[in-house]
Amino acid sequence: MATTVNIIPVGGGKGGIGKSVVSTNLAVGIALSGQKVVLMDGDFGASNLHALLGISHPLYGFQDLFVNNKSPDSLLIETGISNLKFISSAGDNPGSANIDSERVKKIISFIKKLDVDTVILDLGPGTSFNVLDFFNISSQGIVMSSPETTSVMKTFSFIRSALFRRMSKQLKNLSALQKLVDHSKPSNTDLETYTVATLRENIKKVDETQIEKIDEIISKFKPAIIINRVRNKKDLLAGNNLVNLVKKYLAVELSYIGYIVESDRVRESVEDMVPFLIKNPQSKPSENLQRIIGTLTNTDLHLVKEDGKIFVSKQVRLNSGWDT
Repeated sequence: MATTVNIIPVGGGKGGIGKSVVSTNLAVGIALSGQKVVLMDGDFGASNLHALLGISHPLYGFQDLFVNNKSPDSLLIETGISNLKFISSAGDNPGSANIDSERVKKIISFIKKLDVDTVILDLGPGTSFNVLDFFNISSQGIVMSSPETTSVMKTFSFIRSALFRRMSKQLKNLSALQKLVDHSKPSNTDLETYTVATLRENIKKVDETQIEKIDEIISKFKPAIIINRVRNKKDLLAGNNLVNLVKKYLAVELSYIGYIVESDRVRESVEDMVPFLIKNPQSKPSENLQRIIGTLTNTDLHLVKEDGKIFVSKQVRLNSGWDT
């Protein structure tokens, strides 16, 4: 019997926060733990995820589904890492970032039909409809942030936009309510003036019977947060601050699943085009990431590198883990 692929979109409110680096290493780590994994570049128009895997120039990407009528299987690229394949967005062609809704639907259908355990979908930055729709493929996507206040606020805005987009899509047959949850409207407002509490009050005025549906949408939206480039104990609080903000203003239960410290090891791995989990599996960032992977996969994962070989130790947890 076919199993449902576990799709983990990775998004963020701004660029330059290390999202693609973390996405790549998440995929590598989950693959090393024994799962069949596909890492997908979802940054249409700025495709560069392949470089982090040491792939110089992908032969095919998503655009070939539409332009050259390539078969879906031809998009899967071997990475040289056991259990891990890669799909490029091949976004170097003019206009490649401007994919229409029908192509978005086709790509989402393609993702859901992949015969793998897990898909890591690295999204472009920002809150365009395409980015939000890809993020909302799963109710448990990961949002990346760095500890700076500007990044935290951008991350909050991303989560709010994803939630409101999810509501808007599910209320598309109720135009009056859809206008109330149109995620694009609150972008220039502060936290207090556009919250879920405000939204619920406005919906009551239009159709009180839909409040239960709104609450159901909120309860099923369970994103997680990773704080990247942590330098000190104060930076660790950024994750807790986000959890509290999202709970207070959006009524969403955000999971703080871990952090990754700032390190030259990460920068060096990017320059060498080798995932840091493989280049330095016993470094502090790798240890941080292994704990995050353990949370996602409900295991205790440990990687050790000796004489150029990586040895994997994995123990299954029996009574804890991220909700699935």
